[in-house]
Amino acid sequence: MILKAIQNCETHSFPWGYITMKDALTKGQIAEIKNASITTEGKLNDGTRSGYKKGVEKQNHKFREYVTKENSHRYPQLTQLIYQLQSKKVRSEIFKKVFSPYEEFMPVKNFEGSYVRLEVLNDPKGFWLKPHLDIEEKLISSLIYINDTDEDKNLGTDLYNEELEYMSTVPFEHNYGYIFSEHAAKGKWHGMEKDKVVKTERRGIQLNYVTFKTGWPV
Repeated sequence: MILKAIQNCETHSFPWGYITMKDALTKGQIAEIKNASITTEGKLNDGTRSGYKKGVEKQNHKFREYVTKENSHRYPQLTQLIYQLQSKKVRSEIFKKVFSPYEEFMPVKNFEGSYVRLEVLNDPKGFWLKPHLDIEEKLISSLIYINDTDEDKNLGTDLYNEELEYMSTVPFEHNYGYIFSEHAAKGKWHGMEKDKVVKTERRGIQLNYVTFKTGWPV
């Protein structure tokens, strides 16, 4: 499904370039995201997803779980998604949609030599995300939302200009997501405004091709 979703994506240019896609995940993949045991009670809401706080040792303030070789037996359907992202057919389609006409900014074509990173997200009540730019090790940034708990659609990803002024929101619709890259034009500030209210949970997955090693080379 991910390949078809990317092929049928919609291209956006405001406030900067990104694509959105519908129906990217299978029912089995959605079920694994919904059933992932990511405990959020008592964790720090500091405007980051990692929840890092300087000076605090042995932290476990996280709202995510990475799918690794070690825990992939718990995520067989999402592991299949990783296999698809490793394939040249899917990589080529994403590269074409995201980097045209910016191919000269990518060091390699079709993400050759990179690694797939997939993380399951569970953002709880009180979650917010300060405006930020993604690290350069991420060749793409992508979120696919799961919203079958009637959460407000404004809980999606907020987009900002370089003055950090709010511009628009990628809506928090079920089985809907986006892809962009800092390597295809710079200054893609994004986050989630602090005054937004999560009623139950804000679930989804984040997909990246990264330059550092994971268990999933392409």
